[in-house]
Amino acid sequence: MKMKLTGLQVFWIILIMDLGMTLVMTVTPSLQAKQDAWISVVVAGGIASLIALLATQAAKLYPGQTFFEYSHIILGKWIGKAVIVIYLIQWYTITPIILRQFSDLVQVMLLHGTPKEAVMLLMIIVIVYATYAGGIEGIARCGEVLGPIILLMISLVLIASANNIQWRNILPVYADSGMTGILGGALAPASYLGHSVEYLMFAAFLTQPRKGAVYAFGAVLTSVFFVLITTLMVIFTLGVNLSSNTWYPFFEMTKKISLFGFIDNFDAIPVVVWLASVFVKFAVMLFLMSYGTAQFLHVRNWRNLIWFIAPVMFVFALIPQDVTEATSNYLQRYWVPFAMPVNMLGLPLLLLVVGKWRQKKRPAAADHA
Repeated sequence: MKMKLTGLQVFWIILIMDLGMTLVMTVTPSLQAKQDAWISVVVAGGIASLIALLATQAAKLYPGQTFFEYSHIILGKWIGKAVIVIYLIQWYTITPIILRQFSDLVQVMLLHGTPKEAVMLLMIIVIVYATYAGGIEGIARCGEVLGPIILLMISLVLIASANNIQWRNILPVYADSGMTGILGGALAPASYLGHSVEYLMFAAFLTQPRKGAVYAFGAVLTSVFFVLITTLMVIFTLGVNLSSNTWYPFFEMTKKISLFGFIDNFDAIPVVVWLASVFVKFAVMLFLMSYGTAQFLHVRNWRNLIWFIAPVMFVFALIPQDVTEATSNYLQRYWVPFAMPVNMLGLPLLLLVVGKWRQKKRPAAADHA
């Protein structure tokens, strides 16, 4: 296996996958908890940390082996294959949604008259080149460059929004939402912050696989921190009523920024954050699909599958009729009720428990012999 990742590269990959789309896509769903949405983000952070714990500990059982290899060892041939198929379904369904969300937002924010097909095709060309030429190692190097830029730009938006804060918007705490509203508001951000589950695949490429867990946790905690601060700033600056009725509150918040009466037009910053995040996330997903499918079907050269998968993703991305169908329906019907409890929590827990049991059973059997 020639491709190698450092722990810092894994940190940036997970952070970018967690952070960019969470800021854009899940602030509105979390606002069902009203002004207590920030508490929902804290709860979501706890769930995301649990996902990171399960994924890193499961991957640590068989360092140096890919998820597709050790799932067979732990669960057996047929159950292992079934688990692999479940993850492939996750990657194959989320990628067209990411592509469609990207094209819709670009049309709204930048290129109003440009056909969505052209926008998606350009992104696919760039992603295919990056994935084919560099693999996961090349994508990770891009993440090392783009990650600090993303954090810097988000920080600039948050700092520049400070003069628009209305402290009363955060009150009253807990009274209007209750635990039901807070837990309900935590589900969407938790599911988007749960991409540390992909560590199950990344661990096999790490130069020091036993030290990767620290970087995965660091990425999750950093993402949660920035999502928490952003959610608080959205509530402080826009209020609950306005922000809950907009698709992209983070973008709306930047439109209110005006410093010294002449420094404004900050709306370009979140667009850059969005483009960089989509690029890295889409490239990672295309790699996971191509590499994972190749291992599942025993195809020697995983890069050859890119030429089949990329056109399929383009066609699937054209199926949703509008942004509601592409975002809300997918989030509510698959990503939150199925992908998060099963793919992000249930299956890593199953791999960890059964894997630990098998490792304990093996020395006992050897001693008995």
